[in-house]
Amino acid sequence: MRLRQGNFCEFGARVHGDLITFTYMTTTKEKSYINIYDIKTRKLTTRIDITDEYKMGLVCSVSVEGLNPETICYTIYRDGKETMDEYATRVVGRDKWNDKSRKENDYKVYSAIAVDDYEFKHAKPNIAPKDMIIYKLHMRGFTMKHGLNRWDKGNYKGFIKLLDEIVDLGVTTIEFQPLYEFEEMGIVESTIVNEHFNTENIIEDSGKVNYWGYDKGHYFAPKASYFGGEKASYNMKMMIDEIHSRGLEVIMEIAFNKLVSDEVMMKSLIFWAKEYNVDGLHILGNDLPIKRLVTSPYLTDVKLFYHEYPYEVLDGERLNKHLFISNDEFLYALRQLQNHFDGYVSELANNSKRQNERFGFVNYAANSNGFTLYDSFAYGEKHNEANGEENRDGNNYNCSNNYGFEGKTNNKAINSIRLHNMKTAICAVMLGQAIPLILAGDEVGNSQGGNNNVYCQDNETGWVDFPKNKFARELREFTKAMIRFRKNNPIIRLEEPMHMNDYHHTGIPDLSYHGREPWMMGIGDEKKALGVLYAGEYSLDDNKDDILICYNFHYDEEKFALPRMSGNKKWYLACNTYSDFGELKYIKSQHYIMVPGGSITILVGKETKITNDSVEILDKKKERKHHDSTNKSLQNNN
Repeated sequence: MRLRQGNFCEFGARVHGDLITFTYMTTTKEKSYINIYDIKTRKLTTRIDITDEYKMGLVCSVSVEGLNPETICYTIYRDGKETMDEYATRVVGRDKWNDKSRKENDYKVYSAIAVDDYEFKHAKPNIAPKDMIIYKLHMRGFTMKHGLNRWDKGNYKGFIKLLDEIVDLGVTTIEFQPLYEFEEMGIVESTIVNEHFNTENIIEDSGKVNYWGYDKGHYFAPKASYFGGEKASYNMKMMIDEIHSRGLEVIMEIAFNKLVSDEVMMKSLIFWAKEYNVDGLHILGNDLPIKRLVTSPYLTDVKLFYHEYPYEVLDGERLNKHLFISNDEFLYALRQLQNHFDGYVSELANNSKRQNERFGFVNYAANSNGFTLYDSFAYGEKHNEANGEENRDGNNYNCSNNYGFEGKTNNKAINSIRLHNMKTAICAVMLGQAIPLILAGDEVGNSQGGNNNVYCQDNETGWVDFPKNKFARELREFTKAMIRFRKNNPIIRLEEPMHMNDYHHTGIPDLSYHGREPWMMGIGDEKKALGVLYAGEYSLDDNKDDILICYNFHYDEEKFALPRMSGNKKWYLACNTYSDFGELKYIKSQHYIMVPGGSITILVGKETKITNDSVEILDKKKERKHHDSTNKSLQNNN
């Protein structure tokens, strides 16, 4: 084994021909060395002492010839203790999820080098933000209760087998909770005084599982128990490639805390975009150097999500839209109205139309850090007792309502109310101008038993349930229909904000508000109902249909005026959330419509030919295509 000075530039263990270069940083100038272990037996085989020639300040870098990267693992002794390499591309010792046999080796894990020859076969889909619909899931939770065999549960193999179901739903983008390596076992280190009055360090498993993986992780290594151990890097790349082959995007959540250095944060974001071809990264954590992270020139083509950006960062965006704000603002605006917590329809209206040319937003009615969508209409209080914190953890402000019974019930009336409320919530999310997000399982009524913080519930509570009953089937079909409606009507998902005036001189504003009387000038705080008209002429697509959305969050039905449209356009009923989508129904009145309490009605304005005995929708799209082809023919003849 021969040593030479490393390059001090690229942290971690990197292979260059016959050399493995180890580069890492210390915080003191104490003695430092690298322990090399046999990857199968975990026996120490070599110790590489870091002398002054391999140091540059507090950075150590040594290139080693004569080691096989596939047969070794390693640790770094520095600052008086044996540590993992925070830049390791593979972690050895956690190949099996929550493996109790690790106690025999004091739960020790080792750094290692990912070696694979995978070549991506499919390009990224490059889906425009206006076309995105996100489906958020947890790799393990999504696959544990889905009828798979035990070898496919909790890992990428099971996920790939379920990919067709996600495609069938109609979403465009999959957001994964952490896929990088993290410690799932609740390992606790303590010091005791033994019977000989000597101190001993004790390492024990508390039994509490870090199910989500939001604690400090190993940010450059795929989760071995998700992706098949030693072939984790290959298998994860293959999975991402398979997702891309279906035309879907991949967003990875990465959770940082104050113990993670700015350098590790920055390098890890670039790493996943470069090495694993991910389309986007959702950064989690408070008080992060977010300005530095998201303005990296390496990440200008990567979609980045965060709960709040500094104004100067958003104002400085000029190249392309790749920064997105993802927070609970839409959720609370909607849930307060639905569950009668004195919400304001004006707040929901503002959140529904939030958009910007340079940056975007994400809307959702439920997310992993709170109640599922079903539970927000089935539980009046959180029930987190199983988390072991005396129900003190989790959000106390949920704006939820059980509608007469706490938890699941066989009462048909209550279940009907809950199903209707879930449809209304999904409808509202899909009709917002921002990117909609669906939490996995919400499309079939998944429940967590009222637990709104399942960070440690690696069990039936935290796993997503996919029932096949009538309730679940009806809700899934409605969700699919709403996704289709969103895709087919681009006016409701424009990339730029609405101006609420007729700047194209079409006869009506791009966006306008209506109530019992048409053309409302303002929205009072006392109002719980609102009609929102999207003018189809402002669509950049061939579909120029007008869309009128009537939101009624009163208990009783409400009358909505139908604004008169230009030309031959007439109003048709597309859907009310008390029922399902069907054929468009011509509205005889054309002056007003009654909307049931707590529901949303969608109307479509279409060019129509009316005779004494028939009503016929005119297909202006075909007429425009015919007109264009005729013009081209005339031009060619000339």
